[in-house]
Amino acid sequence: MWIDDVFTPVTIVKILPQEIIRYKNQEKDWYVCAVIGSEKKEFKKDKWQKISYKQISEFEVNDEFIKNHETGEKLDSWILEWIKELDIVWQSKWKWYQWVMKIFHVKWWPKTHWSKFHRHIGSLGNRKPRRTMKWHPHAKHLGNKRVTLKDIKLLDIIKRENEQMAVLKWSIPWPYNWILKLLIK
Repeated sequence: MWIDDVFTPVTIVKILPQEIIRYKNQEKDWYVCAVIGSEKKEFKKDKWQKISYKQISEFEVNDEFIKNHETGEKLDSWILEWIKELDIVWQSKWKWYQWVMKIFHVKWWPKTHWSKFHRHIGSLGNRKPRRTMKWHPHAKHLGNKRVTLKDIKLLDIIKRENEQMAVLKWSIPWPYNWILKLLIK
């Protein structure tokens, strides 16, 4: 997009239809929040199947929000209309287990004269503690961690027939078709 005569990359995020499932209160749950579900799946009620949601999350709310919004109310892009900046949270992609060459950038061992020790990590510590020391590199899994981007500018909200999309400034590095949480400050 052209913003102030500068060609700036943007990211378009689809806003999923969300619904307030219930409110948690101080007496019963020890904290106050709204439980919000997205992508509602309704099953046949004559077979006693429950309503389920693809993603359920909790957000802190104040007393004004509870008075103005009832349970079962749909939350759309009207929440974001007065927002200028927000935080984005998502779960990073699971990359399975990786060897130490990739995680810790351990150097290659000699590759000549039939050596079978090219990608090994070398010493793992002393004999006496009977365990490997915590500062030695070991294989572990990468990814699957909570990632947060702060102060992302919300440029515009696009409304089409049944879809609502948010236009965010800059490109956001997350996998395609991943679920993001837009946190309002």
